[in-house]
Amino acid sequence: MRVATFAAGIWLSYVVVGASTLYIALTWGRPHRLLITLLYGSGLLGAVVISRLPRERIVRSRYREVFFMAWSLLDLALIVAACAADGGARSPMALVLFVPVVFAAMSYPLASVVTVGGLSVLSYLALAATTEGGSTSYEALFASMLFCTGAMSAWQARNHDHQHRALMEVSRADPLTGCLNRRGFEERAIAEIASATRRAQQGAVLVLDVDHFKEVNDQLGHGAGDELLRWVVATLREALRPPDAIGRIGGDEFAVLLADVEPGEAVATSVRLAGLLNRRQPCSIGVASFPMDGIDLEELMRAADARLYASREGRPEAGAASPDERLSWAAALARAVDLRMSAEHEHSKAVAEWSVRIASALGWHPEMLGTLRIAAMLHDVGKVTVPDRILGKPGPLSDGEWEIVRGHSMAGAELIARVAGLGMIVPWIRHSHESFDGSGYPDGLAGEAIPQASRIMLVADAFDAMTNARSYRPARSVEQARDELVACAGSQFDPTCVEVMVGLLGDLGRSDAGARAGAVESIV
Repeated sequence: MRVATFAAGIWLSYVVVGASTLYIALTWGRPHRLLITLLYGSGLLGAVVISRLPRERIVRSRYREVFFMAWSLLDLALIVAACAADGGARSPMALVLFVPVVFAAMSYPLASVVTVGGLSVLSYLALAATTEGGSTSYEALFASMLFCTGAMSAWQARNHDHQHRALMEVSRADPLTGCLNRRGFEERAIAEIASATRRAQQGAVLVLDVDHFKEVNDQLGHGAGDELLRWVVATLREALRPPDAIGRIGGDEFAVLLADVEPGEAVATSVRLAGLLNRRQPCSIGVASFPMDGIDLEELMRAADARLYASREGRPEAGAASPDERLSWAAALARAVDLRMSAEHEHSKAVAEWSVRIASALGWHPEMLGTLRIAAMLHDVGKVTVPDRILGKPGPLSDGEWEIVRGHSMAGAELIARVAGLGMIVPWIRHSHESFDGSGYPDGLAGEAIPQASRIMLVADAFDAMTNARSYRPARSVEQARDELVACAGSQFDPTCVEVMVGLLGDLGRSDAGARAGAVESIV
């Protein structure tokens, strides 16, 4: 519609310029004909230039409304200037003021139509105020008709807006159940995934299939089947949060978008939904988590479908590595990194142990603790890109060397992103050195914008680093490390994670010295 309006506006400009040129020719003996000719000539030149612009690109641009509004304002300025040169409000050219108003009503949004209509009325009143010897009654009637035209144009634009919204809803809604259709769900999910990517958040997609739906239709009729589908959607709506979305993507197949949810919580939600639906009709559900199972909707839907059919047939996913296999691989790679830094201490293993303890105290789902353990083991894997001369340097690092070290979290995330099945932990590793106040690296995230797993690993990493000797400093005591964590809570570290860590250290502190040393050694 906007492309068609674009073309109509160009041809309308040609017609207005042509009619005005005829008027000028017929009234050539009056004053300022050359000036008025130049004004309309500039209008003609502008229409020619606009006709050469890429219409599709402009119409789909974010500056579309700015362009159309500027076009209308330029036309108004030329019309007012020509009227002023032709005698002001008494000029027949004032009739041209109706054209931009009606043109705006064709496709402009309501706010733009009101703006163009209001400026047209004000422009004519300004001409009337500066015209000497004009008829007040004529000018009042003309301004009233111009106002009415603007009001009707605004009413039409409002109708267009309502119709557009209604068509948008109809084109994205399932007429039977009232939830989103496939197109609407895909648009919503793609937008949510893009938002989650920017904010380093997680999410999940559930694919749900109503079991034995064909038998319901065959035995009870299609009316009963339709009622069952409506009941499924109503049950899902009652059980889900407002930010979540439901889509009907097939005859008896639905998809659910869970926004900003941890994988463990997504699994728990699927179990809860299955229990609610099983009260009337069994349903099979497959779950895929972002970004662990994919970073776009197609990957997530494919993974969720595979799990749905696998659960229905009671078999594991084909080609999926077991958690033990992933953990063994991660441990071997982490050990290789640790050996480059210290032959005596397994730093990555210690960080993994502390991270799991913190997460357990924070109430993490047991299924997610294994994923966190892998992430913590691999949190320093990017240091394989840092030269030995920097990793083992006994003195302070230069600014250039420090920049190389700071890049290891991004390098680690890029390495892990290439490993199938570990997509979920990529943002955890990338942001494992972000500070709670936003002063960390690589992206300067702050507070809740940092994945909780990253905040947990940072506390665990800092404690283990402080309590073990490095090439550039001796080890600190457990008490000194604890005090440092507390001092930096709220700035470098998440206060909640620090509080949990202090509690874990306090539990160790209640033991005698020998038992405490053994407990610390078993963890570190």
